[in-house]
Amino acid sequence: MNQYFDQITEPLLMQSYATLFFVSFILCLIIIVSSGYGFSRRGHIDEVAVQSAHSGFVPRVGGLAIYIAILVLIPLLSFGFIPLSVVFDLDAEELTLLILSAAPVFSVGLAEDLGYDISPKARLVASAVSSLVTILLFKVWLENLGIPGVDTLLMFAPFGILFTIFATVGVVNAFNLIDGLNGLSSYVIISVALSLSFIAFKAGDAHTSTFLVLMIAAVLGFMVLNFPMGKIFLGDGGAYTLGHLLVWSAIILMNSATEVCAFAILLIFFWPVADTGLAIWRRWKLGNPADRPDRLHFHQLAMRFLEIRFFGRDKREIANPLATLILIPLISVPQVLGVLFWDNFKASVWSSLLVAVIFVATYLIGIGMAKTGRAKNG
Repeated sequence: MNQYFDQITEPLLMQSYATLFFVSFILCLIIIVSSGYGFSRRGHIDEVAVQSAHSGFVPRVGGLAIYIAILVLIPLLSFGFIPLSVVFDLDAEELTLLILSAAPVFSVGLAEDLGYDISPKARLVASAVSSLVTILLFKVWLENLGIPGVDTLLMFAPFGILFTIFATVGVVNAFNLIDGLNGLSSYVIISVALSLSFIAFKAGDAHTSTFLVLMIAAVLGFMVLNFPMGKIFLGDGGAYTLGHLLVWSAIILMNSATEVCAFAILLIFFWPVADTGLAIWRRWKLGNPADRPDRLHFHQLAMRFLEIRFFGRDKREIANPLATLILIPLISVPQVLGVLFWDNFKASVWSSLLVAVIFVATYLIGIGMAKTGRAKNG
């Protein structure tokens, strides 16, 4: 742990953190100010969305600021302004390719954030294109999950590639679905990145470990304006892009360090994956399309509980960020288990099953409490 801390607090990295943080922060401030003059207001407004957890207009293009901040890494590394490639084995060309591979899904997500009517199918296709581009550039895909039979199929490249695209598209879209409370998506992204970075460090992949910590700095520049007051939101472009960079960082790590267990990685991504899986099951059971939004996500139930039991609906500015704080332990416990058992297959499998049972049980309890509270309030 001390060695990892020493690595991520090196002076050169601290300079890079500051650069990415302030680029992201300043761009977010510009977006917030310019939104008063109509920027990002075209088309639909999120305040009327079914799943909205806020009131009033808030710009949804925070992802634009973060992606630009991450793009700043390319000239910094390529032209030697910050020689991280020498100190931390950070390959400028490889990093550039990974960042640019997110361009298709970022562009489509940003268009949706700006009010253009982009169908869910088009967004899925864009996500699949970004994943296919990454596969072609890096020549990597999921090849070893530790599951007999499945691993044999994954060795057949066409099946392995199709399975990887399916899995990564699902994870990328899962990050979009959890973007519902002030600070929630930011915390999940930062905690996933930090967990993966530590595992990468333990597995000897300094490149992936360093990139993930740098990405955290860019997200923090956005988060200080998103939490607790919600002055700006991540938006589809940000959620898709960061989800893409995280899931592909994980796959690249698994290919460079084969001792990293797939189920440990699943634990790191547990919250967005479990919440999305539950949403798909819930909508299927009700006979609704999988892409139809609702107000039954875990984070929405947490906020509704606080409103019903303590604050009332006129105090959403309190209930919204407080719900995020309440959910942090539930998000973090699976990640801690993933970090502890990153190279222990059996322990990571049993941990995945345990947290899945706890997650579903807690969700069902939350549904019951929400119904009880709604009945008491007429």
